[in-house]
Amino acid sequence: MGQRERGLIGGMQQDHVIVAAGEDIVSQGERSRNLYSVCCGWAVRYQMLRDGSRQILDVVLPGDPVALASVMLGASMHSVQALTPACFCTLNGRKVVALFQVNAKLALAVLRSRLEEECRTDIRLTMLGRMGAEERVGYFLIETFERLRQRGMTNGTTCRFPLRRVDIADAVGLSRVHLMRALRELRSQALVELNGGDMIVPRAARLAAYTGYTKVATSIGSDVRM
Repeated sequence: MGQRERGLIGGMQQDHVIVAAGEDIVSQGERSRNLYSVCCGWAVRYQMLRDGSRQILDVVLPGDPVALASVMLGASMHSVQALTPACFCTLNGRKVVALFQVNAKLALAVLRSRLEEECRTDIRLTMLGRMGAEERVGYFLIETFERLRQRGMTNGTTCRFPLRRVDIADAVGLSRVHLMRALRELRSQALVELNGGDMIVPRAARLAAYTGYTKVATSIGSDVRM
């Protein structure tokens, strides 16, 4: 990102918000004038169903935008909750559209982020409808691992992984019992292991092949992050 782009982003920044683990920064149906960017910490996008159950739509990592739909469309169709203590940079949403009009590189960066999210959503729908339990869990884990690796947040075969078992179950549409069985099977095949808040992927290529994971192309605007 060049000096001009950094200056434009700096002009939109209003504040930094610290959110405790378990706290929502965006609520479903909320109309927000602010756009956020994750500075540090983990969060999830989720929807609550009428029966009280929860569907996690995506994991939100440092660098990801939050509340773009609320700013652009008038209301958010989902909530965003911090999984860990997290810091969000607050941006003036009213300046977003004007900024996109004068800065194509930044607009492409946001477009890239939304297209990546759309690809993950499409694949997750296929996963929930057609994959077995082990494939669902393995796919979700290798996808998250690769997203962390692209951000420099892995250490070889290991990374921090603060999601609880209930969070994973809500992301892949499984009961806790079936999730635990799937995790045991993946561990028995030395594909992936969750241990003390860490995720260990001994051979990422092998887990990717097992689940059919394919990396989402990120060439458009890949040099720009919010």
